[in-house]
Amino acid sequence: MYEYKSPLRIEDVDEPSLTDNNVLIKVNVCGVCFTDVKIWNGKVGPRPTFPHILGHEMSGTVNRMGKNVSLFAEGDRVIVYLYDTCDTCMACKTGKDNHCINMGPLVGFNRPGAFAEFISVPSKNVFKIPDNLDMTQAALLPDAVLTPYHAVIEKAQVRFNDTAIVIGMGGLGLSCLQVLKLVGARVFSVSRTEGKLDMARKLGADATINPKSTNMVEETKRLTDRYGVDFVFDTVASAETIDEGLRSLKRGGKDVLFAYESEPTPISTRNLTVGLASLQSTRGGTRQNLKDLIRLASEGKLKSIVTHEYALDDANAALVKLSQGEVTGRVTLKL
Repeated sequence: MYEYKSPLRIEDVDEPSLTDNNVLIKVNVCGVCFTDVKIWNGKVGPRPTFPHILGHEMSGTVNRMGKNVSLFAEGDRVIVYLYDTCDTCMACKTGKDNHCINMGPLVGFNRPGAFAEFISVPSKNVFKIPDNLDMTQAALLPDAVLTPYHAVIEKAQVRFNDTAIVIGMGGLGLSCLQVLKLVGARVFSVSRTEGKLDMARKLGADATINPKSTNMVEETKRLTDRYGVDFVFDTVASAETIDEGLRSLKRGGKDVLFAYESEPTPISTRNLTVGLASLQSTRGGTRQNLKDLIRLASEGKLKSIVTHEYALDDANAALVKLSQGEVTGRVTLKL
């Protein structure tokens, strides 16, 4: 990427340098996340140095290792945890990796990413995956699946028989739905696209709501005997969805935001206070969460929904497709 909002260039570049504590990975698959679209459009900070390589959801094989790395071997199948943590702050010491206050540059955000044949990353962020776990499925675990897993299990701490709404049935929403069903929640899926709602039903949604034809708040109250739901998981986080989410909660419920707008978003403090509600945000997850997901995915209990696959040379087409907002599931690049 040489400038914002302009087509990426496919070029030959130098192989990434391999420091003593890093691992050089030959990339097999890289997810294309809507955050990549935001970076491409200049709507996410910190801003990268141009030219920049996008991509932060990857799987691949170990190519070479720095001299201080001993836990891997050439050819190991691996995925990469996103956050380059300091490992010394209180958050890191208590296992809250995604809360690190001294975080280094993020892969694909402001350090070279995985829309490339090779990437060099700290060995502490490299996780082996079992042979039975498909590379495409594995690539999406560190973000598209990790983020909703952390939100459901640790942020919200959803329990069996709790009720929840998931707003937005893209890749994050579909993963969130699966995690909620794993813990035994009753889940209502919300989307303006019927194809996405069809997918949600196949994955176990207890009810689906299309706001184009149905009032989400009224339908939620009807489905819950007027109480409202215990949780809202909002993967859109617009002013409209936040407002409707808060009004769909039962008294004392939690609304968890996965996404954000680049500009300030108005929020009704009245809806928060009258509903005794909590509004929370979530981002990424911990290394332990990622270990849990590798096991769950390898056992077939969670599945990344990939509906569009492109070659690296077609990265621009992938970004354009995703930016149109009508992709069901996830988009990947195959190298």
